[in-house]
Amino acid sequence: MFGEVFLKNNIENIFNAFGICDDIFKPSLTVNDLCISYRTINNWEANGLMLTGRKNSRDWHKFSFVDFIWLNIVFELRQLGFPLKKIQKLKAFLSENIDDESIFAIKRLEARVFLTNTNLNRLVLLLAEILYNKNHIALLCNKAGGFYIYNEQQVKEENSGIDLSKFLFSNFVSVSLTDIIIKYLLNVKLEIIESSRIIDGSFLTILTRLRNKELNQLTFQLNDCENIQVHKQLFKNYDEFVNASIRLILTFKFEEIIYDE
Repeated sequence: MFGEVFLKNNIENIFNAFGICDDIFKPSLTVNDLCISYRTINNWEANGLMLTGRKNSRDWHKFSFVDFIWLNIVFELRQLGFPLKKIQKLKAFLSENIDDESIFAIKRLEARVFLTNTNLNRLVLLLAEILYNKNHIALLCNKAGGFYIYNEQQVKEENSGIDLSKFLFSNFVSVSLTDIIIKYLLNVKLEIIESSRIIDGSFLTILTRLRNKELNQLTFQLNDCENIQVHKQLFKNYDEFVNASIRLILTFKFEEIIYDE
């Protein structure tokens, strides 16, 4: 799976992205926050698709940031007609813990100690790669059960010799983890997003004002001489402006953001 070695070499991103906290695993979300029906969730639970289970079957379901990402992956694949058994294989792939050798190779002691005591699996590593390295990550899946990690930085920046044509003209579909993070930021209550600590204070301020429709333009300062401006008038409606702005903040490397009301 291309991108796998690259991701393991950047395992410290988990510590950099999430810090010493377990907030990304904190069950703060309800079914309503997922935008997925309770009946569907119960069906997936019965088929072993949940990352975390309930202590008591009579308890209400509660979900974490990581659960949100995973269940929306499942939702997209089910919309595309993927069978439950193939999605179970994907769950096993993404839930697989990163090997101890990769963790022990980390030079920073505080990061190594934290990661040794964390539920460190492949899905969490992919999310950290997006949130810290601003790397677009997608899953390429086919109904035969093949799963590949699409790592945009590796494809663009390295002479990897990867042939993407076989994915374009075969039975593969793409599920963007970046898009699912954007969905989380657009739909989940702001106080829950703040408590999950997946974004910093300045991003949270901009996100809040975008969701309240208080901003008209964002200027991304690349360096002392260059900047990129994004204005709401460039889009059909304000929602498209918000979506594009959040995507740029997540995937674009810049020094500062200046916003105009």
